[in-house]
Amino acid sequence: MGPFSRAILIGCLDALRWLFWLGAGLLVLLVVVQAFRGDADALPKSNLAGAAALAALGWLCGFAARKLTLPR
Repeated sequence: MGPFSRAILIGCLDALRWLFWLGAGLLVLLVVVQAFRGDADALPKSNLAGAAALAALGWLCGFAARKLTLPR
């Protein structure tokens, strides 16, 4: 893999990391808002599981980006 394509891949993985973390944060915010509203149709466990999955995917993308930036 050339240096330019590696730089593009690292940038995309870093951007994807932040997007996954933003999605996780929005799901947690949704759970909090639904709890304050007393929404009877809310599914907090599934929303929190989705937030945890998105956070884990964000961490995985960050880990992959850091592994690619390390010198060989």
